[in-house]
Amino acid sequence: MEKFWSGGFLYNPQNNSVLLHKRDSNTKFNPNSWAFFGGTREKDERPKETFTREMKEELNIEISEDRVIYLCDYLNEELNIYRHIFYVESDLRKDEMKLGEGADFEWVSLEKVFSYDLTEKTVKDLKFFVKNKK
Repeated sequence: MEKFWSGGFLYNPQNNSVLLHKRDSNTKFNPNSWAFFGGTREKDERPKETFTREMKEELNIEISEDRVIYLCDYLNEELNIYRHIFYVESDLRKDEMKLGEGADFEWVSLEKVFSYDLTEKTVKDLKFFVKNKK
């Protein structure tokens, strides 16, 4: 498998909110925007492995792969890289996580999420999530 990007978010079904990542001003793509946690594949990782590793690196949380729920995947044509999106149902409090990179992270209700300065792909994927969630 070639290079790919894998990422996603935590979802709290009890209060219908998602945990999003605020990118810092030093990032090459979409600085200061809200987005998913994630990154590119290392070595021979599978997409779910990349997602769980990134959640450990970016939030210092351990997520077992059996809790990871597939949302979608597609070619990000602008960057010519495949994008794999996942989520995990969780009710972790912000103080139970520690930001490893970026400017901030926050639980955002799905009622308000589209008023945030989201990246284009984050909007696309969250709209798909809202339309298809159980």
